[in-house]
Amino acid sequence: MSMFLHTLRRGAVAAWLGALAIAQTPPVPPVDPNLPEQLKELKSMVAEPKMESDFRAIGLIQKLTAQPKGLNPKDKDKLAKALGDVFRTGKLRTGNAEILYREAADALGKLAEEGAKYLSRLPDEPRFKDNVPLVAHVLLALGATQDQKQVELLVETLSRSPHDELRAAAGEALGKYDDMDVKLRRDVVKMIIRSWGSLTEKATQPESSDPAAPINLDPQNARKTLRAVEGKWVRTLGQLTGVSMSGFADWQRWLNKNPNWNPPAKKP
Repeated sequence: MSMFLHTLRRGAVAAWLGALAIAQTPPVPPVDPNLPEQLKELKSMVAEPKMESDFRAIGLIQKLTAQPKGLNPKDKDKLAKALGDVFRTGKLRTGNAEILYREAADALGKLAEEGAKYLSRLPDEPRFKDNVPLVAHVLLALGATQDQKQVELLVETLSRSPHDELRAAAGEALGKYDDMDVKLRRDVVKMIIRSWGSLTEKATQPESSDPAAPINLDPQNARKTLRAVEGKWVRTLGQLTGVSMSGFADWQRWLNKNPNWNPPAKKP
């Protein structure tokens, strides 16, 4: 009899835990029947040759991405694709009209992996590859997605881009990752410090006193890059490690002593 009661109790506990798990699983949001028509309207506004509806388009973009967690997964895919098309279709926006692209990038940044898929293509888009300020904005939006598959692109940009603004933006974007895998986080910190060290070494190269020698611009260029990136990189290092330091030598010394450091506890 006691064995029967014990089994019964175990069954009741298992059923209760199963019910609790189901109760804690958020329901999938329903498909929005209005979305197809809204995306059609957005496409039409972006296609206007005189760009007269751009601010209406921006208002619609902001409305559609106001509650990204409330989107059905299929709707999120459709919305991300429509926002990606904002960059590829219609008349090229320049100057103040670029605000449409910036708003679309920010909106994609709210859509996690779905948004990252389209943002990651933009730095190589022929229409924008020479627009450094806009690409920098796109990199920041890419960081907001926290899609870990994009970390390699951001690290590559931070390390090798010929544009200081992009190296700074990529470093700042990496600081937006709250849930980065510990091993990946350590690798990112190591790469930032390594890139910082390479720039520091170039910046401190002795300059030749021989007037006949060719002018070496590497130290001057490295100092210029350091002025552009150091503040952003230091902030990101602090965000990823929970450690507060400002100088390269201090960070290098800390990393050498703490190769298996642990990230800071997540904020509640």
